[in-house]
Amino acid sequence: MASSQVFPRLFTVAEANDLLPTLRPLMERILDNLEFLRKKSETVIREERIAPNRPDLMDRLQENEAIARLIHEVKGLVEEINSHGCVCKGIEQGLVDFPCPWGGEIVFLCWRFGEESIGYWHRIEDGFAGRKPLLDADEDEGGGNISYH
Repeated sequence: MASSQVFPRLFTVAEANDLLPTLRPLMERILDNLEFLRKKSETVIREERIAPNRPDLMDRLQENEAIARLIHEVKGLVEEINSHGCVCKGIEQGLVDFPCPWGGEIVFLCWRFGEESIGYWHRIEDGFAGRKPLLDADEDEGGGNISYH
């Protein structure tokens, strides 16, 4: 079981939803930058004839000023999202988790860019693959319902 001391902040569903208007434009910029980064990297690999399986591929790509700037900006945006107490995960999928106390443990409320509101949760160890709708009660927890936070 994860301790609340591991996370700088714990969220209710309402608090996580209240933060989404702040997070949406940040995640949109991340996704836009990742798309541009992919295209720019492909161009540099092609133009400079860099083998895509080179062990130092990332180092070579970051020699390009535009690529280095994009990587730096994406890292900064992730840090900005994390500074709110949530956890930016799976940036290519636009995933953000919000630590939430539930039934004696800490779980993650789970949001994916494009979703209107927080509609899912998962145990920390289960990750995105273990996402469940908020209204699904866990049989092991005696029918508790995370959506009442």
